[in-house]
Amino acid sequence: MTHSEYRLLLKNDRNKAHKMLFDEYLNYVNTIAFNRLRSCASREDINECVMDIFLDVYSSYDTDSEISGDIKGFIGTVAYRRATDCFRRLSKHNSDISLDDVLADVIPSNHDIAENAEHNELIRILLELIESLGEPDSSIIIQKYYYGRSAGEIAEMLGISPVTARVRSSRALKKLKKLLSDRNITI
Repeated sequence: MTHSEYRLLLKNDRNKAHKMLFDEYLNYVNTIAFNRLRSCASREDINECVMDIFLDVYSSYDTDSEISGDIKGFIGTVAYRRATDCFRRLSKHNSDISLDDVLADVIPSNHDIAENAEHNELIRILLELIESLGEPDSSIIIQKYYYGRSAGEIAEMLGISPVTARVRSSRALKKLKKLLSDRNITI
């Protein structure tokens, strides 16, 4: 879809135009927001950011300013900028806590720092291997095991059937176990 096609549809039926744009680009926007915010945001924060992104896109078409180029590139730019703003806001909010308070809660005196470092390294490797699975497998694994979403929710998010989401999840998990086994990592 081009900008001019969308503007024409917007003139004819505003609600239909918004719904069509939302349906077509929801997964794309959700992926951008999730990838930018997964380290600091809750599921609700990410969903709120996605809605803000679409509001920004819709608002940009309410003005008379001329938008050129590909609509997907425009939406991607808006999504990345809004997600970055959310990231900064959430990171700033989280940084107002005293370091002593964080250390008292996170690292109790009997906690083994070496064990914590190993755990963090394991998480880093695991995320690296999940990303190496490619799309949509990496998104399915993250959504299922990190966010606890059901196959139905994942299917709706990715635009696939729930059966396909379950099958891909199972296959992706097998691939991930093989990748971990190749590195002699057991979880």
